[in-house]
Amino acid sequence: MILSILLNILLPILVLVALGAWLRWKFAVDLDALTKLNIYLFVPAFVFDKVANSRLPWTDMGGVVMVTLIQVSALGVIVWGIGRLVRMDRKTLCAVALAVMFYNSGNFGLPLAQLAYPGNGIGKDGGAVQAFVVMVQNVLTFTLGLGIAASAHGTGVGRVLVRILRLPVLYVLAAALGARMWLDASPGRTLPTLIAKPTELLSAGLVPVALVTLGAQLAVRPRWPRWRPVSLVLLLRLIVAPILMGAMLWGSHRLGWPALDLWPWPAELLILTAAVPTAVNTLLLTLELDGDAALAADCVFWTTIFSCATLTGWIALLRMVMPA
Repeated sequence: MILSILLNILLPILVLVALGAWLRWKFAVDLDALTKLNIYLFVPAFVFDKVANSRLPWTDMGGVVMVTLIQVSALGVIVWGIGRLVRMDRKTLCAVALAVMFYNSGNFGLPLAQLAYPGNGIGKDGGAVQAFVVMVQNVLTFTLGLGIAASAHGTGVGRVLVRILRLPVLYVLAAALGARMWLDASPGRTLPTLIAKPTELLSAGLVPVALVTLGAQLAVRPRWPRWRPVSLVLLLRLIVAPILMGAMLWGSHRLGWPALDLWPWPAELLILTAAVPTAVNTLLLTLELDGDAALAADCVFWTTIFSCATLTGWIALLRMVMPA
């Protein structure tokens, strides 16, 4: 099973990440252009395609949003508690908090969800669920995350609203939800080809482009880390976060809380993608607001490297304990 997971799920991801790193080293690929392609083209198209055509019930959509919000908040409380206990300085604590709370739900999580749970018209469609996780993570990263990054120096966040309104995924999500309601109103309806086909093609291109972009981003700052804070991030991001997500979802199911009762699906997918590496956006925020950029880069790089082993374990465990 482990060899199958490595060959069929993680190895294709790592190959594309490695190609992105090679392109960066060989040709100095423009990271800004790659990032803009993802943020303004491929991710919005993916979100629209997956949400508008999703078979996920409306109650489950709301549950995915709620459980992601609770997960990020709980991780924040844990990090700040540990930080106060060990007396971390403000810049280090802010970098660690960003690295633990905000994970790479897009560049890494979406390809992982697609490869682990392809759906193919039946069964578990990981991409449809993960699209909502990406949306919530993007909004939180550029609101709460921006505030945390700014607090490294006690600076204000007056431009937060402007940054939020500039995110295309918000407007695309609203359009996708409207399209989903329009389609649900009449089972025989289909989206116009002029809309459906371009978004379908762009959506299919997200996985390779996102992974190549991730590899190019990681190639910028490979370095030997400060192991003490990085080890804490590795433990919380790759081990504690999925355990926390699993406990929360299982507990909600056992207690009969309908708003959060997502067990066993899409709970299986949410537990897995809660174990993905630190979001690259946390490094971008730290750089822009003059935080501990070296530590932020270490967290992105090393969580990505170590996640190859931990994700293999999580996939194997979930496939053993969760119903088919």
